[in-house]
Amino acid sequence: MELKEIHKKLDKQCPADYKINEIILFAYPYRRVIVNATVNKSPEKSLQQIYTVLLETIKAGFETEEDIIKFLGLSEEDFILRELYFLRERGYANFISGKWFVTEEGNKFIKDNSILKILEEDEFEFLIDAITNEAIEKKEKLFSSEQTENKLEPNLTLNIKDPELLNGKHEQLSDIYKRINNNQAYLVDYDANKIKFDKKEYNDYYLIEYIPRLGKENDLEPYIEIRNNDKNFSLNKRLSKILMKEYPAILYKFSSSDRSSFANLYEEDEIEIDNFEKEKQQIKSIPETKTLSIWETQAQFEEALKTVKKKILIESPWIKKATLKYIDLFEKALKRNVKIVILYGIQGNDEHDYQTMEKLKELSNRFKNLYLIHLPSHFHQTHNFKMTGTHRKLVIKDNDYYIQGSFNFLSFNKKEGQKVANEESILISRNVEKKWKDIINEYKLNI
Repeated sequence: MELKEIHKKLDKQCPADYKINEIILFAYPYRRVIVNATVNKSPEKSLQQIYTVLLETIKAGFETEEDIIKFLGLSEEDFILRELYFLRERGYANFISGKWFVTEEGNKFIKDNSILKILEEDEFEFLIDAITNEAIEKKEKLFSSEQTENKLEPNLTLNIKDPELLNGKHEQLSDIYKRINNNQAYLVDYDANKIKFDKKEYNDYYLIEYIPRLGKENDLEPYIEIRNNDKNFSLNKRLSKILMKEYPAILYKFSSSDRSSFANLYEEDEIEIDNFEKEKQQIKSIPETKTLSIWETQAQFEEALKTVKKKILIESPWIKKATLKYIDLFEKALKRNVKIVILYGIQGNDEHDYQTMEKLKELSNRFKNLYLIHLPSHFHQTHNFKMTGTHRKLVIKDNDYYIQGSFNFLSFNKKEGQKVANEESILISRNVEKKWKDIINEYKLNI
């Protein structure tokens, strides 16, 4: 389907005061995995009824096998008699001195036959999100066209059938298996060393970017949604939540748009010239957004520390030795009465350089305008138990701009010319004041 047709369909659902600025087809990475799992299943209803009849027959006084055969009208070779020995193995009945009797567990089964579970081997198929490393249910066949140019690179790069692929996922997989079996079967175990099938696959989605209409730029923030590549372009809430955290960096992985993607669409639909001119004015009124390379990000961060006038916020998961080279710039800014807010820490991976932390704590004791906030501790104190720390990398300088992307501001310790993993950031100079308010409200900061 052409983007113009998709635009018309989604434009009807567009929130008030927003318009669609970008529609981008992209491919999202997964690992499709199949394992042989040991599971607990309920027997078929017909079998449950047979077990109940057998136990009720014994309770009624038909205790010998001959009595049971005669009462139920069976033959000596009838398969149903084999189920008596299954009930014995399960502890629901017993056979002593030629007579059957019902055990205490058997009486419980008669009252509630759903308690019986049978261990079986089952082939279990699921997906692993190759960006978040989360196990998720496979609801439909994955499909990505060879013509899809925009492909997200996976964060999960383990070898095919690597046992580490399933490390720490038992609870997730148990929940998935129980859900797809309507709570009638439960995952007991699986052998991570014997993965039956593992394949790197992609699925196509649409990224939709919404921007404020003319006159609303200072009140509203642009945002993105991820839509499924189906008939109705249904909203994918899970991916929208994941990729919104990476916006706008995620957009600039795919697009070098000048923010006028759909101007031609409006023109082709013969919208009145006045309205079209308003759309162009709106596009021009949005301040420039700039993509920064790894070394440009590093330089821009240093420039921000040198030129900040009133306040700067730095959010970075880890504080390493790389931070030592900024200590002098921190001190000079603090002496200029600049407010410095450092947000750091992530539970479960909360490793920081001791020497550097001591330097920062020393500065914090000397300057009341340095806010050194360990987020896991802060969330505990503010009773925000839904968050365990941060993985976001963010710098906000005054009300001039903010930088957001994958660059670790306080732990990146490489020099230009050295081998590095690629990083990218986006410098945004619009709605900066609102960004400050959002962070303060989100984290309940008292600064």
